[in-house]
Amino acid sequence: MRTKQRVDTACGRRAMLAELGISDSRVSDDAVSDGRVRGPVRDESGYACRCPECVDAQWNIRRLKYWLAARMLAYGADEAEVDRRVGDVPVDIYWRVGDRQFAIEVRSGPLDRDSAQQHTERLRASGCAGVLWLCAPGYWVAYLPAIGVADLAPPACDYLIDLGMLDAAHSAVVVPQREPYELRDFLRGWVTGDIVWGYRDVTTGGWATVTDWEHHTRTQASVIARQRRELVNQRTTLALSRKSVRDKQKQIMKLTARLERAEESTQEHADSLAAAQRRLADHNRVDTSLRATITNLQQTISHWQLITCCAMMLIVTFLAGAMVVR
Repeated sequence: MRTKQRVDTACGRRAMLAELGISDSRVSDDAVSDGRVRGPVRDESGYACRCPECVDAQWNIRRLKYWLAARMLAYGADEAEVDRRVGDVPVDIYWRVGDRQFAIEVRSGPLDRDSAQQHTERLRASGCAGVLWLCAPGYWVAYLPAIGVADLAPPACDYLIDLGMLDAAHSAVVVPQREPYELRDFLRGWVTGDIVWGYRDVTTGGWATVTDWEHHTRTQASVIARQRRELVNQRTTLALSRKSVRDKQKQIMKLTARLERAEESTQEHADSLAAAQRRLADHNRVDTSLRATITNLQQTISHWQLITCCAMMLIVTFLAGAMVVR
């Protein structure tokens, strides 16, 4: 039963390859007519295991590569090849329109952002006008010119993009699409130039139609113009505030100078008052001493007056006694 299933699978693969215009000789090293895997299977997508599941996964990757090349040619590409080199850099799918060269890298697992970015830069330095990473959905999709396809083995090659496509149908700027997008439609738009990759903010980006990018750019230009006007108004307000602050500072400096002069005058008056108080205290001491001297003199005069009265009374008494004796 298992052998029969493998034979049916191999027959289905040949039919699919024939539909894509690929001869069976290209994959004759992987399978034989009886459905058994012959010898060591070539590791085309990073698998090291030889189990049937890994072989199926490798075949799905190979089928996707040739399907992509066939779709590129069908949508207007002048040339499309699988496993081609651009300069000295190998790529999964190479295609060309006129003088412009493009590359597609297919990965079934997670991507390392730094490595993928460096590989993209090498391809662009080698002459590629654009690079597409067709990979599994993940956070890395937003940081690379990538699209996320969850199912790499759909029936009838109906591949759907789960992550990476943007549109402006529900907002003023481009945002991730809410519904899955047909990979066929994406490839057609990419070949014709209707779908391009761009940055939606400083670090992240995505794929969208030229019309959506124009709408996004126009909205951003409006936002930038409004922010620029607000910045001009804020700068004007800031300039007025600075002028007002400078005027206040001048007034404060004038008032400070006046206060310092007033403090100096007050100090002079205080010194004069202190000197006057010292002189007044000296006068009070002199007055007190003079009053004491006057009081003593008055007491002395009173004593001398009493003595004089007593002496006169004695004289009068002697005179009266003398007259009586006569």
